[in-house]
Amino acid sequence: MRAPAPLPTSLLLALLAVTPSALAAQPHEHTAEAVAAEADALYFAGRPRDAYDLLSEHLEANRSDYEALWRAARAAAVLGVAEEGVEPQNAWLDPAIVLGDRAVAEDPLGIDGLYWRGAAAGRRAMNAGPGYGAELAQRVYDDAHAILAVDPQHGGAHNLLGKLNYEIMSLSRVERFIGRTLVRKQALRDSSWEQAETHLRTAAESWPDYVLFHFDLALLHRKRGRREESLTAFQRVTGMVPVHPTDVSFQTDAQRYIQEMSDR
Repeated sequence: MRAPAPLPTSLLLALLAVTPSALAAQPHEHTAEAVAAEADALYFAGRPRDAYDLLSEHLEANRSDYEALWRAARAAAVLGVAEEGVEPQNAWLDPAIVLGDRAVAEDPLGIDGLYWRGAAAGRRAMNAGPGYGAELAQRVYDDAHAILAVDPQHGGAHNLLGKLNYEIMSLSRVERFIGRTLVRKQALRDSSWEQAETHLRTAAESWPDYVLFHFDLALLHRKRGRREESLTAFQRVTGMVPVHPTDVSFQTDAQRYIQEMSDR
C-alpha cells in the first residue's frame, strides 16, 4: 500500500482560499467524496468544529465510511489540543480515540486512521494516570511503527515516536523506573533522549512544512539546554506558513519562548 503524501501546495492554497461565505454558497452534496472534500475545506479554513459537525452528521448514516472517520478523528484531536484545561481537552480527545479505533477497524493498514488515532492517544496520555497513560503510550508506539512499516519516512509517525520519547524522558528518574518496573510496556522500556531527537529531526526533515514538527524539535533543544539551536528552531516556526488550525497557537508559543530567551 502506498502511503499518502502531505497535501500538495497547490491544493492547500486552493483549500485555504475557500471563505466561509463561499462554502455556504456551494450546493450541499451528500456523497462520501463531497463530504470529505467539504470537511477538508472547512478544516484547512480554520473551522475544525464545523468539519467535525459535518462529518458526525454524515457518519450517523454512514458508520463505516473510513475517510469520514479519520477526518472526524483529526478534527476532534485538533479541537482537544486547542482547549485549555484537562477536562475540556479530554472531552475531545476521548472521542478522537474512539473515532480512530473505528477508522482502524475499517482499514487496519490505513495510514491516516493510524496516525490520527496515535496523535489523539499521545495527547490524551499527557492527561492520564500511570496505568492508562502507559496503555496509551503503547498505542502510540504501535500505531507509529505500523505506519513506518508501510512508509519509513512518514513524518507524522516519526513525530509521534519523537514526542513519545520526549514525554517519557521528561519524567523523573523515579517515575520512569516505576513505570518500567510495574508496567511492562515496550514503549516505556525503549525510550531515550537519542530516540526522541532522531525521530523529531526526521519528522521535521521529512515534512518540512509542518509547524508542529519544528516546534516539537525546538522544545527538545530547549529541554536539553541548547539555547542557540532552540532559538533558531523557534524562529523558523514563527516564519512558517500556518496550515493546520493549531499552527498559529504554536507560533504564538514559539514567539513567547524567543522573548523569554532574549530577556535572559
